[in-house]
Amino acid sequence: MVVLGSSSLQIQTGLTESLAGRFELTRIYHWTYTELKNAFGYDLERFLLYGGYPGSVSYEDDYDRWYAYLKDSIVEAVIGKDILLNRKVGNPALFRQAFEILCRYPAQEISYTKLLGQLQDKGNTDLIKYYIELYAGAFLIYPLEKYSAKGWLTRSSSPKILISCPALYTMAEGPRAIVDTDKLGRVFELAVGAQLLQLPGELFYWREKNAEVDFIYQYQGKLYAIEVRSGRRKSAKGLETFIKHFPDACPVILTTDNFSLFSEDPRKFLAAL
Repeated sequence: MVVLGSSSLQIQTGLTESLAGRFELTRIYHWTYTELKNAFGYDLERFLLYGGYPGSVSYEDDYDRWYAYLKDSIVEAVIGKDILLNRKVGNPALFRQAFEILCRYPAQEISYTKLLGQLQDKGNTDLIKYYIELYAGAFLIYPLEKYSAKGWLTRSSSPKILISCPALYTMAEGPRAIVDTDKLGRVFELAVGAQLLQLPGELFYWREKNAEVDFIYQYQGKLYAIEVRSGRRKSAKGLETFIKHFPDACPVILTTDNFSLFSEDPRKFLAAL
């Protein structure tokens, strides 16, 4: 028997009952760059602006219609029908506002306190953590923890926000979302992270003072330190510093030139290094 449904939260309801464990969960993620390139002839720039939802392809020439499709058919359906009908949220308007704020921080590390400060209401960090947890359960936004050999440091770190696909950032920022190099770099980093999330294993980021590595991917005892480069100005010492701390890690550099090869089969790409 195959159980299909748009609401991941509804499917999870009741899994603690006696039949828990007697199923195989198959996750269907947002479309990748390779899938959209093969189906609709996407180039990288188009993917970073509109990528993730094949149903919106026919509306790309009319931004207002494209925006309305994503907001009404995708986002509001998930927030209004999937989340708010299945989980307790005291202030739905604030919950929606949190989503818009989070979408403006693609692949960026940000503290819960700073996120909370942008909400137009009083609360505490537990509130924003709960909101992010609900969005993660609905496959919209993922908070990455900082990699550390000490577990308590990982759990206490500020999250790095990964939106599930570039289209959600464009929806929040408008059609000129990636006009400068810094924004383009952030969205490209987001695209890499979103595809790494589709792999089995664990995904983190790493930072120590001014040294940082965009993604730390851990799978079956192997550790990959992944640096994303797209022209955005950033320190180049992160990989070197991380390898000094963790000499068994495999350094990986992803650019706009080799991203297409990576997107075709990320596991094969990493295994070949």
